Amino acid sequence: MTPNRWIMPALACLLAWPLFGCATVGGGKWPAATSIRTSAMRPASDRQLRWTDFQQVLEKRIASPALEQLVLDQPRLNPLLAERQIAADAATDLSGQKVFDDRVLAAQNQERQGLGLVPLRWNPALAHAAKHWADYLASTGRFEHAPENRSAPEGENLWAGTKGYYTPEAMVDAWIREKKFFRPGTFPDNSITGRVEDVGHYTQLVWRATTQVGCAQARSRSEDILVCRYAEAGNYRGEVPF
Repeated sequence: MTPNRWIMPALACLLAWPLFGCATVGGGKWPAATSIRTSAMRPASDRQLRWTDFQQVLEKRIASPALEQLVLDQPRLNPLLAERQIAADAATDLSGQKVFDDRVLAAQNQERQGLGLVPLRWNPALAHAAKHWADYLASTGRFEHAPENRSAPEGENLWAGTKGYYTPEAMVDAWIREKKFFRPGTFPDNSITGRVEDVGHYTQLVWRATTQVGCAQARSRSEDILVCRYAEAGNYRGEVPF
């Protein structure tokens, strides 16, 4: 029979879950309310996947109804008002996206500025490619890097965390926090732990030769996913990050 000392916390957790989530410490069996996954792209010399594979992935599109059909499905709605509402919604979406983009960029440049590095510039083409890959990860449930474009290599940082829990700054900070393991030197010997994966996001973010970035977010059933693409790519063997 379950001891009484476990019954009340469990009931309290069930009641609070819809609003706050539940987390335990000390080996409890309840899952934590939040989770983070990150994955930094490997050095270019180690990548094996072909660019053609990536192109095939990009050809996969999630079907969505046309705006015209959405209007036809609501025959009682004034067509002029419907058109204005669609335009207003699109403007709101674009405005919100611009704010998100600006915050992701500013969070990364703040770290670079502290190191005396040239700030990254936003590249819409990189953001567009990042959006395709973020949507792919969200729709498939996978968490992996896009195949490399060998003719024009790009760096890539991935992040995923519990849906709705993290600000853009917190997403980027998950990469920046790796600097506690960073040590100056030639890549990949930049981690005090001896594992390059412990600093790979950070070194890409602060790579001295990287000047442009484009990021995009997608949402799966349980996670927010952030993909950032960098040009030129960082994390090259035999080079110093900055």
